[in-house]
Amino acid sequence: MRKVDYLVLFKRLALAFGLFVLSRLGFYFYNYSYFEAAALDETMWAFIVGLRFDLATMLIANLIFILGSLVPLRSGAYEKVLKLLYVGGNTLFLGFIVGDYEFFAFNGKKLTYDLFLMGGDVQDQSFQLIFNYWYLSLLVVGSSIFLWRFYPVAEQTLSKKIAWYKSIGISLVLFVLTAIGVRGGLQLRSISPKEAFVFKTYELGNFALNSAYSMVRSFGNEGAPVSRFFASDEEALRTLVKNRKFDASDWGVPGQNVVILIVESLSQEYVDKGLTPFISELAQKSLYFPKNFANGRRSMEALPSIMASFPSIIGTPIYQTQYQSNQFHPLPRILKQNGYATSFFHGGKRGTMDFDAYCYSIGFDEYNALEDYPDQSHFDGHWGVYDHLYLSYVADKLDSYKKPFFAGIFTLSSHQPYSIPESLKGRFPKGSLPIHESIGYADYSLRAFFEKVKNKPWYKDTLFIVTADHTQKLESSKFQSILGRYRVPLIFFHPGMELKAKQERVTQHADILPSVLDFLNISYAQRLYYGSSVFGDDDGRMLNLNSGGHFLLRGRELVSFDGNRPKFFSVGEDYLSLSPTQDFDSDLLEELKALIQYTNNGLRNNNIYQLKH
Repeated sequence: MRKVDYLVLFKRLALAFGLFVLSRLGFYFYNYSYFEAAALDETMWAFIVGLRFDLATMLIANLIFILGSLVPLRSGAYEKVLKLLYVGGNTLFLGFIVGDYEFFAFNGKKLTYDLFLMGGDVQDQSFQLIFNYWYLSLLVVGSSIFLWRFYPVAEQTLSKKIAWYKSIGISLVLFVLTAIGVRGGLQLRSISPKEAFVFKTYELGNFALNSAYSMVRSFGNEGAPVSRFFASDEEALRTLVKNRKFDASDWGVPGQNVVILIVESLSQEYVDKGLTPFISELAQKSLYFPKNFANGRRSMEALPSIMASFPSIIGTPIYQTQYQSNQFHPLPRILKQNGYATSFFHGGKRGTMDFDAYCYSIGFDEYNALEDYPDQSHFDGHWGVYDHLYLSYVADKLDSYKKPFFAGIFTLSSHQPYSIPESLKGRFPKGSLPIHESIGYADYSLRAFFEKVKNKPWYKDTLFIVTADHTQKLESSKFQSILGRYRVPLIFFHPGMELKAKQERVTQHADILPSVLDFLNISYAQRLYYGSSVFGDDDGRMLNLNSGGHFLLRGRELVSFDGNRPKFFSVGEDYLSLSPTQDFDSDLLEELKALIQYTNNGLRNNNIYQLKH
C-alpha cells in the first residue's frame, strides 16, 4: 500500500495551475483587439488579479482529486483512478476556457451555464464547431495529453517518510487550505466574478476573470436577488419615471401591417464601413436612429427585448429562467388581441435556441422553421435556409395571411460559419473579418426581399422595422467599447407615409414594442417601464447588463453600477468613446438603482406589470 506523498500532490496541482494561467493568457491574445486599448501596467495588474481566479478554478477542477489524494493508504489501481480524475477534471475545465476564446469573441461576455440551456443547439452544432475551430480542439486535446504524459509520479522512497497516522493531521490542514483557496480567501463570501472588474479600463475585467470560474459560479443561480435601494417598489418606480415621458404621441395609424426584420449579427460598424449599401439606402428614406443599442449580446436575449420590451438585465435570457412562467404582455399577444394574424419566421431547425417555444408562448399564432420550407435542398448545411431564398419564401407566405398581420423575421446566414450560396460567392467584399462577406450577402438578401414585396398589395399599408439581434466580431478599436459592442441599426420604414420623430435620441430594442403600439394607436394598460415610443417626447435611454454590472445611458451620460461602486462617464459625440468623470447627475444613478429594484423584485413577485406610477 502507498502512503500520501504531499510533495508530489503539490507538483501535480502546480502543473495544473500553470496550464490554467497559460490558458487565460491565451484568451487574452486570442481576443487581443478587445484589450489593446488598455495600458501595459494596468494589463499586468489584471493578470496578477486573475491569478486568484485561476487558483480558485484549478482547485475546484481538482477538488475530488485532492480529496482522493488525501486518503492515507492507496493501492496501485487507486493511483490510476486518481490520474484519470486529475486529467479528466482539468481537461474539462481547460476546455471551458479554450472554448470561450471563440464564444467570447462572438457573445462579448464570459461563458455561463446558460450555454447548456440551448440544449439541442449545442449538440447539433458541436461537430461543426469542432471542425471550424479545429485548432482550439487540438489545443484542448494537447493539454490533456500533456497532463497525462507529465503527470508527476510518486517515488516510494519519499512516500515512506511520513507515517499514515501523522498524515491525517496534515491532510486536514490541506483540506482547510483547499477550501480557502476555492473561496478565494478568508473573506465572508466566495470571490464573485464582479470582483474581476476593478480596473479603470473595464475590458480588463474579462481578462482577469477565468472563463471556467464564471461557468462554475453561474450554476445554481437562484435568480434575481431582492433589491432594497428604496423603501418600497412603488417608490422605486416613482424614481424611475421621474425624468421620463412614457406617454404615447397624439397620432397613430390603426390597422397597418407590421413586419420586424431582425438581421443576424449586424453591427452598426458594418453599416458605417459601407458593407451594407441597401440598408444605407433604406435608412435615407426612413426614420433612422443612429444611436441605437441592442439590449444584449445574444440572439436569445434579442427576442424578449424586441418582442416584450424586456431588456436582458438579469444575466440569463428571461425565457431560460424560473421567471419564464411569469405573466408578460408582449407585442404579438397584444396585436393578436387587436385582430392581427401573427407569425414568426426563422429558417433554422425547429427548436433552435428555443425560439419556437418562446414565440408560441408570447402570442405568435404560427412559427415557420426549416422543416416548413418547401425545398430542403436549400439547407446551408449548418443552420438553415440561405437568406435570400428564405426571405423570398417569406414574402410569398405573407400573402396568405388575413390583414392586418404582424410578422417577425429572423435571418441567419450572417451567423458563424457565415454561409454563402455557391452561386453568389465572390460577389461581396471579403473585408478583414470572416463575417464581412456574409454581411454583404445579408444586405443583398434584404434588397431582394424589398424588391419582391414592393409589388405586393399589402406593401403600401405596412410598417417595416429593421434591426439586428446583436453585434458580433468587430474590427475598429472605437467599437471595442462598452457602447460600441451594443450598437446596432434601427430603421422604421413605411412606403406610404413619412414618419417623424427625434432621430437624435438614444434608442434601444426595448423601444420597439411601445413604438409599434403608438404608431398603431393601440392603448395598453399593462406596460413595462424600460422602453418608450420613438414617436413620443421621451429623450430615450439604454439599459444593459454585462460582466461588470448594470449600466444606463441617457444623452451623453453613462453610469455603471455593480451593486457597490458606481462609475460615471461622459460619452463622446460618436457614442462610442467614454471618459471617466466626476461631473455627473446623481439622478441617473438613482434611476438605475430604481430600474434594478423594479426588475428584480417585480420578477420575484411576478407583479412587474401591476406596479404603477
